[in-house]
Amino acid sequence: MSSAWSVLPHDELVSLAENLWWVEGDLPNMSLRRSMTVARTDDGRLALHSAIALHEEALVELQSLGELTWLIVPNGWHRLDAAQYKARFPYLKVVCPAKAKAAVEKVVEVDSSYEELGELGPGVTLEPFEPNRSMEGSMVVRSRDGVTLTLTDSLFNLPHQDGMFWWFYGRVLGATGGPRITPITRAMLTFTRTRSGYKRWLKKWDDTGDVVRLIPGHGAVIHQAAPTLTQLANSL
Repeated sequence: MSSAWSVLPHDELVSLAENLWWVEGDLPNMSLRRSMTVARTDDGRLALHSAIALHEEALVELQSLGELTWLIVPNGWHRLDAAQYKARFPYLKVVCPAKAKAAVEKVVEVDSSYEELGELGPGVTLEPFEPNRSMEGSMVVRSRDGVTLTLTDSLFNLPHQDGMFWWFYGRVLGATGGPRITPITRAMLTFTRTRSGYKRWLKKWDDTGDVVRLIPGHGAVIHQAAPTLTQLANSL
């Protein structure tokens, strides 16, 4: 995979909290979009979750938010721009779930895992759904208004849309229609025997009452977190 700085169309960085930003951008050759979440620890270091290569003006804005420190590759699929970031910012520490390391290292060398690292710094932690077995996990961000759970393919929030792609991807494969765990993800959770672990993790956070927003890998940020967490946990 090329490490040249190649940028696809993307939106502006949106501030969600005093230490949290989000941006949505295109994927190549398809109408599905992806998102990057940027979290800042209390001591000023930045974690880039599911990184998207940005245009120069947006990149300058990103660097002004804090010290670029961690490149979080949340699973073996959301790695499209990881090599670009590592080549441009070689001091970034690449982190992924332990179970995803082999897939991630096809494009970029991994420095540490969610299981090894855990807390990135005050306010930001990495949690696998089930240590050493989950292909994915969450970046948990604590802000003044509450907790944000940053997810990837374990949560979609896409509306139904028109067109052949969306008919097949959305209706047939079940990826659209609001917050959901898609059938493909359910099958993966079952295959890796981590479905019960993900359910326990969702219920743990639902029980705290601290979660104010959920960030899916695909689709809009969910600001009504409590009912969605309950719905997701019950669906498993």
